[in-house]
Amino acid sequence: MSPPAPNAWRRCSWACGRTRRGGKPTCDFYAESVRDLWYADRSLADAAERVRLLERFPELQPNEEGITDVADTYAFFAALSLRYALLAHGLGNADDAVSCGHAALTAMGMLDQNVAGASLLAEEQRLQSLSLSGNASGLWDASVTAGRERFRAVLGHLPPRHAPDRCR
Repeated sequence: MSPPAPNAWRRCSWACGRTRRGGKPTCDFYAESVRDLWYADRSLADAAERVRLLERFPELQPNEEGITDVADTYAFFAALSLRYALLAHGLGNADDAVSCGHAALTAMGMLDQNVAGASLLAEEQRLQSLSLSGNASGLWDASVTAGRERFRAVLGHLPPRHAPDRCR
């Protein structure tokens, strides 16, 4: 399985936080973590540390106003999904894997409600079923295609201040 293209997630400012941590852009941290999760046969020795860093993302911090805009909503779900994916990979905990899948399904269900004619939830369900089937052939390509569709759908709902080049 090929790792994602290095810039694939860097353009995704809504999904990776919009601040820097320790001089390292959060987009780089997010992209590296997503990339490393694709290597399911490799241990992530630093998974717990990555979770600790991710939990400091503003998207996962309590906020008295709550999450109200589109960018913040999908940034929250992206960070939450990555958190659970890292926990599941690092600890091998099935509950974390289920939580990751639930967060992704919830985000896609919300997006379906906001995009006319979208079927992102059904596609996410199909991808999750495929990943559990033991036959992962085609999963990489299908995931890349689905990710691009989701990215376009979210970008179509963002105000101009959330331009995708902020993390380049």
